[in-house]
Amino acid sequence: MNLAAGWGLVSALLVLRVQADVLTEELSDNQNQMVRLVMEKFHQRDLQNAYRMTSVVKAEEVYNSGIFVNVEFLVKQTSCRKHDWSKPDCKVVKNARTYNCFGCYKFEYDAHSVISKVEECILTRNLRAGRQNQRNDLCKEVEKKDPERTIPGVYSFLKTE
Repeated sequence: MNLAAGWGLVSALLVLRVQADVLTEELSDNQNQMVRLVMEKFHQRDLQNAYRMTSVVKAEEVYNSGIFVNVEFLVKQTSCRKHDWSKPDCKVVKNARTYNCFGCYKFEYDAHSVISKVEECILTRNLRAGRQNQRNDLCKEVEKKDPERTIPGVYSFLKTE
């Protein structure tokens, strides 16, 4: 009886997870820019093959003293070499390694330069609840960053009145 209830709960969670996926075509320009930056950094690792984003788990964009972008997505190993990661014809290999990537970026409004960021890509099998909570806490810190208070005095000479 308990085993059946457990499988029912697991099935329900899987259904919720699938429904939470966001289509990659629905990402904003800022979200796509953040994904590109995370993918560029990811491919600087010691990898043999290229990886391709296969789905978006979560996408958020908030406008408060800058543009805050938070995206979590999955990438899978492809048949292409690492330096060809941005080519659209790279096919996902059978039994591909899958990484869960996330990034939280705070951009300036006008210049779209990065004020603060946190990013990480780990194997999906290594993502635990504690790690997810840690990611959420780090994202909250990135979102709170104020461009005026990031480094006191740095921008004061650039402002004209």
